[in-house]
Amino acid sequence: MVPVTGSDTDAAGLVAGHLADQMAALEHRIASANRTGSLDGLFAYHVLATSPIPLAWEVSPLAGRWLDGHAGQLTHAPQLAVLGYGLAHFDTAGAGTARTRLVAGLTHLMRRDPYPADGVTFLNDPRQLLGIALAAGVVRDQLPQVRQWLRDVLDNDRAPVGGPRLDLIRRHVRGMLTAEASVLTDLAGSHDAIVLALAHWVTVAGTARLPGPATDLGWVQRRILTGLLSTRVAELSVPDAALLRAAAGHIIDASIDSAVLNRSHVGVVLRRFTPAMRRWRWDDPDKVKDPIRWPINSEREVQDIVWLLLRGAFDDLVDEEPLRKFGHSSYRSDFGLPRLGVLVEIKYVRSATEFKKVEKEVIEDSVAYLKERATYQKIVVFIYDASASPQEHDITAAALLDLEHVIDVVIVPRPGHLPAPGGEATGTATSDTKRSRVKGRTAAAKR
Repeated sequence: MVPVTGSDTDAAGLVAGHLADQMAALEHRIASANRTGSLDGLFAYHVLATSPIPLAWEVSPLAGRWLDGHAGQLTHAPQLAVLGYGLAHFDTAGAGTARTRLVAGLTHLMRRDPYPADGVTFLNDPRQLLGIALAAGVVRDQLPQVRQWLRDVLDNDRAPVGGPRLDLIRRHVRGMLTAEASVLTDLAGSHDAIVLALAHWVTVAGTARLPGPATDLGWVQRRILTGLLSTRVAELSVPDAALLRAAAGHIIDASIDSAVLNRSHVGVVLRRFTPAMRRWRWDDPDKVKDPIRWPINSEREVQDIVWLLLRGAFDDLVDEEPLRKFGHSSYRSDFGLPRLGVLVEIKYVRSATEFKKVEKEVIEDSVAYLKERATYQKIVVFIYDASASPQEHDITAAALLDLEHVIDVVIVPRPGHLPAPGGEATGTATSDTKRSRVKGRTAAAKR
């Protein structure tokens, strides 16, 4: 081991100190837009929702007299965007007037030409575009056509071409409208810290993803921090300062997590499944007036629950991680944890006889999943036993742990208060209830 010299320690301390100063400067710059109804301030508030800063926010347009003061302007995109942010983040029981005015204003906006000759349009302003997208979500029940209108406006050939920042925001908005993440394939070689911070933010938001989360995320994060260290913060716009602060805060938090968490923690978290299911809802209709029941009839439902468990502990959790082709087939793992190099494979067992089938699937799939180990090297297997056959658990766990790359096997029984699949009106799940898999394979998430 190479010893850490005094000069190395001093250099690290200087970098950490400068980074702290830059973070404080970003917060000071953001605070300059902390005013009621400020588009800059509202954009910053939205971006920082998952990386909060110590600031008493005063940006809500629903507070004070902003709404009445701008009543005559609520057919224009900037003011409608402000209402979109306001109702998305600060909606209260008394916000009915604001919602009514937003519906009327958006109805008027949809009648106007979004591509004026002078180029002055909300499509060219990331703050306005994001606010309008939030507004469309707020009024989706009262004005459902606004979401399709916004998609059509973005996808029209007349839509103005913007730079990389505007392109990323538009991708983000499309992702909000379609619930589908686009792949960011055009970031290679970029040294613009703001563009990379925005790319980082949309990936955290889940509306876009990097081609290779493990390798790409690392260099994106390094370039963001390197760029921040050399940035003149006072010269940044407030939205740019917010994007940098959100990215830097998330990177630092994730770095701390990765220093603390290791592969063994995956199994620790997954073993909390059973005690957590104590509150899984399955009401007795004789005791509850309006009973609520959450059936677990397929692998899909188990994946959703496991996602909730893992996402609370691992920020880099990747859903349906695409893996390299193997022969004629393509594969997607259930979940990936790129920083730990671990894939998580989830299986649903309906009867005691299916354990043998699961063992065979894991053995066969592990060859394809870990063929190239640049990102993932290990697998954790999670099995939900709907048949409640504990006599099979030890045999299957021992067989799978004998595989070189399987580091943990967690098998949980169906909670006692839930009926077996097909029992008590739960219905029998069919194969088409499972998530689609490339080539029809249920790709296991491997480490």
